Amino acid sequence: MLWACLRFPLLPLEALARSDPDDTPLAIAEGATRPRILACNARAHAVGICTGMDVSAALALAPRLRVHARKRTLESRALEEIAQWASQFTPAPSLEGEDSVLLEIGGGLKLFGGPERAIAAIRAGLPALGFSALAAAAPTPTAALMLARAHRERMIVDAALLRRELAPLPIAAVDCPEQSMQALADIGVHTVGALLALPRDGLSRRFGPGLIATLDRALGRLPDPRLPFAAPEQFSTRLELPAPAWEVEALLFGSRRLLAALGGWLRGRGLGAMRLRLDLIHEDGPPSLLALNLSTPSRDPAHLGALLRERLERTRLPARVEAIVLATEQCEPLTGRDLSLFPGVEAAEDSHLIERLCARLGDEAVCALRPYPDHRPELAWRTHPPARTSPALLPPGPRPLWLLAQPQRLDQFLRGAQPPVALIDGPERIESGWWEDRDVRRDYFLARTRSGQTLWVFKEKSGTDPDSWHVHGIFA
Repeated sequence: MLWACLRFPLLPLEALARSDPDDTPLAIAEGATRPRILACNARAHAVGICTGMDVSAALALAPRLRVHARKRTLESRALEEIAQWASQFTPAPSLEGEDSVLLEIGGGLKLFGGPERAIAAIRAGLPALGFSALAAAAPTPTAALMLARAHRERMIVDAALLRRELAPLPIAAVDCPEQSMQALADIGVHTVGALLALPRDGLSRRFGPGLIATLDRALGRLPDPRLPFAAPEQFSTRLELPAPAWEVEALLFGSRRLLAALGGWLRGRGLGAMRLRLDLIHEDGPPSLLALNLSTPSRDPAHLGALLRERLERTRLPARVEAIVLATEQCEPLTGRDLSLFPGVEAAEDSHLIERLCARLGDEAVCALRPYPDHRPELAWRTHPPARTSPALLPPGPRPLWLLAQPQRLDQFLRGAQPPVALIDGPERIESGWWEDRDVRRDYFLARTRSGQTLWVFKEKSGTDPDSWHVHGIFA
């Protein structure tokens, strides 16, 4: 087995700042009576803000500094979103503490091409979510967690090397109580190696069996099971904005973070989204609801982001947006597709054009045509939403590409030109509709004019103008 640990030391800041496209100084503060800076972004650090500084002193240095109180609920929600995204790398991610996620990646090393590439793929996907992580890997989850706590981005593949690799780590990596750490420091124990060299019986009597059990789990001497994160059946996540906004670019910046998380969740389940809902939360009043209906399943964040841009640009918001909620309403298995003959050249996706048109013009403005089982040509089709449907049977015989809205008399259609040179196919008798008021009795032919145009013509065998020629369609 091989466990990867992702530790997010800037989670209090990134849980809020990842939705902020504005590069203004931003800091997170903690403390009731005397709040201090817990974390700050690079812009704030550049003007002299640092961790541990009083908020009053920080504001004196940077009056434009935006200070937000720490919100642990946001951090917890962000960690769960990361776990959902990470399900594409392991079927059972596990939350650890307030800032870490554990992934068992040993079963998928062949898929990624080795442990180094697996860790590289994980780290490469995190910036799209808006997070930065320390990544470490080891044969046991406790050992991987200890490496990440000590800021040692190491990869230990061989379990026999665990003791040697963990020995230089500070005892803070064991995560024992502060009182125990101070007592160990008083007797000169500052590293895990020095801790392992102490007599086990005396260590257990002085500090309890929990410390010994933690070390044994790290070295693989004891089982180290982890509770897997139970992801919901439908994806749903919420992103708080640092400041209310209604600009399209600001909303898209935050929405792309959610779409990246959605892509990982869908990839881990082999699904594609068919219907998405984006809720734009306002301070006062009901949320603005945006629906994305796709014609084919998709999990490509870039494609979904392009559709969302089209929809946002044509949406009038009643007020500024304070939070964004993205949820799936329908997902379907994403089947494999044929690649193009030449590498790097992808086949054109007609469905992407349809989805862009629906997003820009509205779902009601775009429709598809489907054959309908009726022998009368003008009634042999129906409109339906541009989504995947089961194919309908086409009527026998040739049918023109262009059907006139109403049949025209042949002499009126030709406007005095020479009549058709010859009937090249037919007749095809269509007699239907006798049970309603739209009864037809027609003999259809293919006719070609002197200019080479192919028409679909018929003779009306009943009605007020029997045996007269009419044009009903034009062939390409």
